[in-house]
Amino acid sequence: MLWGVSGSLFLLDYLAAVAVAVAVAVAVRELTGRRVRGAPPDRVELAYLTDRAVLACQVGVAALRRGGGVSVGELATLHVEGPPPPGSLPLVRALHTALRRPQTWAAVLADPAVGRALRRVVGRLVRDGWLLTRRQRRRVACGTIPLFAVAAVGVARLVDSAVEGRSAGDPASVAGLLLCCLATALGGWWLTEVPETGAAARRLLRRLRREHADLDPERRPVWQGRDTDALLTGMALFGPRPLLAVDPAFAVQLGVDPERGRPRPERKPARR
Repeated sequence: MLWGVSGSLFLLDYLAAVAVAVAVAVAVRELTGRRVRGAPPDRVELAYLTDRAVLACQVGVAALRRGGGVSVGELATLHVEGPPPPGSLPLVRALHTALRRPQTWAAVLADPAVGRALRRVVGRLVRDGWLLTRRQRRRVACGTIPLFAVAAVGVARLVDSAVEGRSAGDPASVAGLLLCCLATALGGWWLTEVPETGAAARRLLRRLRREHADLDPERRPVWQGRDTDALLTGMALFGPRPLLAVDPAFAVQLGVDPERGRPRPERKPARR
């Protein structure tokens, strides 16, 4: 029997080791990306942190729409009339340029100038620490190694007992250890998938969502009388559903799904 302890005692030790390994993995995740520099994210950048490129573009086009610059034409095309609002962000200006000729929403998203503006947004967020670099995501994934090591120890005990014909404890202890090994391995695999956003970005989004909880679509806010800033802030923090409540026909043109809830930040694998 590996390593000379009873089944129930080994299971308790195993659970304690799992707790320590989970604490290590969570600590690495929460400490990575805590430090940021530069100015806080603007609304377009907040939208990117919330739900990536499509939401950032939806916020930008909504800003143009509220400024009276975007109209819906035939065959679900969009086009701008007049100049962009004063002080527009670079992505908003790129969207305005792309919409000088009628285009579908899919064509707007594929526009090279819009793509360049989005890459600049991402570059700024990575440079200032709001988005994790590839190295940081790999570090977070490596923080789960202790979990896999603990699972391997449990499997080794079970295999040793089976091969050597020794007892690994009573049936309840063996079944419990087997389930714990499986849960540990699955938990480790789940934790190796790392969000692109750093700890500081996740903390910022949580704080802003608390401060602007009255804009959460799940609370069914009344949009009548609210200004453009409130609409764009609600979209940047909670997804595009506020636009669906204010301008449903236009929202549908931007691909807003009435059945979709609050966006969840994309989790990207760091197993590279």
